[in-house]
Amino acid sequence: MVLGRSKATVTYSVSGRPSNPFARPVDRFAATLRTVVVTCAGILIVLAGVVGTWQWQEAGQRVAQQHATTTVVEAVTSADAPITMSPRGSVRTTPVVESTWMWQSEVHTETIEVPSGTPAGTEKRIVVDADGNWAGPRITTSDVVSSAVAGVLVSLGAGALLLGAVWALCARAVERRRQQYWDESLSRLFATYSR
Repeated sequence: MVLGRSKATVTYSVSGRPSNPFARPVDRFAATLRTVVVTCAGILIVLAGVVGTWQWQEAGQRVAQQHATTTVVEAVTSADAPITMSPRGSVRTTPVVESTWMWQSEVHTETIEVPSGTPAGTEKRIVVDADGNWAGPRITTSDVVSSAVAGVLVSLGAGALLLGAVWALCARAVERRRQQYWDESLSRLFATYSR
């Protein structure tokens, strides 16, 4: 691909490096840094995919373990769930409230997490362990997807910050090289005319 015309036309290869041996050293340096940055970006994208896949597998294993070791039952809340506020002032979505359910012909009474403001007498599907005790919130497919997406987004965000810092350092290095090249060129020019 031809980027410009001069006495010596500079042609760039696929790697971004000038193929013209007469290209300025600063151009070759800039092309090398661009190649490094693009390579780092590709590696970061692949790593984000790996993190997302790992998060997906981990969450999937938790779901499989929960399904294998727990049973779904219908619980009935015994009291109104309060509308509780978090320290930052937002509504807390999972207060605990006393609830009852049947397990092997016995009535279990225990506190479980419910949405804020849930009225008394509300039925809620929960998971219980082998003893009939509440085994924590049910892990749903949306939880698995959210975990994987969060892993990818966090990885991409961290990678973007890192890549931005690398890009800024590379741009400063190229600018310093370019300024040094012009300073040296002007010095040689003035030295030639001063003779």
